[in-house]
Amino acid sequence: MSVRSAAGGLLSRLVVWAFGPGDPRQLAALRIGLCLTLALRLATRAQVYLSLAEQERELFRPRSYMTLVEQMPSRTTIAICLVAGILAAVLGAAGLLSRTMLAIALLAALLLDGMQTSQGKILHNDVLLVLCLTAIVFARHGDAWSLDAWIIRRRSRSRRRAVTAARVGASPAYGWPLRTAMLIIALAYAVAGLHKLAGSHGLGWASSDNMRWLLYVASDAQGHNSAALWIAERPWAAHLAAYGLLATECLFFLVLVIARLRWVFIPAVTALHLGTWVTLRLDYSAWVLCVIIVFVTWPSALARISRRAA
Repeated sequence: MSVRSAAGGLLSRLVVWAFGPGDPRQLAALRIGLCLTLALRLATRAQVYLSLAEQERELFRPRSYMTLVEQMPSRTTIAICLVAGILAAVLGAAGLLSRTMLAIALLAALLLDGMQTSQGKILHNDVLLVLCLTAIVFARHGDAWSLDAWIIRRRSRSRRRAVTAARVGASPAYGWPLRTAMLIIALAYAVAGLHKLAGSHGLGWASSDNMRWLLYVASDAQGHNSAALWIAERPWAAHLAAYGLLATECLFFLVLVIARLRWVFIPAVTALHLGTWVTLRLDYSAWVLCVIIVFVTWPSALARISRRAA
């Protein structure tokens, strides 16, 4: 078999996988989970966003689309954006005018997170959440588990129609947004892992004392961090943590091929980011939530919970 034919076969399999039928309830679960995560992130960090209005114009370092803005928005503009973003995210989770609400929430998140990235340092804390929302914003995520679907059912009953939104079946329209979000997450971790490998010319990122010095510096910056120091003072623990982090990032894409590996990589990702918070005080909780929301099969999980409760 030639390389060209092998590549063509792989591409055709990828297309079949990406555009295969999907469950409307699973897509609805993505809408609910991602919108609630965004609402929580905006609400709990409101003061951080509002404080950026006081930044001097000379310190404004815009990147990407933020170059369209000359300086940090005013406090009033930020407050309006926060309220609109939180309200739209909550209504989007409820499924009321879900496409419109999701688009409004996404625009608010882009502006607010763009402000944080315009301080001279790229922040990746919410990038996965924003990208996953972008993947589903124009999809038919309101056909199940939504107020929109409930309203359609009510109207259908009043007109005595046989077909209702509750009977919507599996379709490629519900499959591609989910799998696009899966690909985005897998690529995000792969890029992070490959960047570490490229920057250290191989496994040097994990085999050297890089992790130990990173933890020492983080502990000094925080005044004192006993968890970071405990790992840093034990080379075996630092190497184990470094290799575990590298393996999780570089091999995460395997969940796209072998679904059962989700039971391995979802806990691994959770442990990775929990350890990052405990030792470095870097908040990547949005990444963990995105992985759980996107890769857990929610209709089956909820059905299993319902059977056990019964």
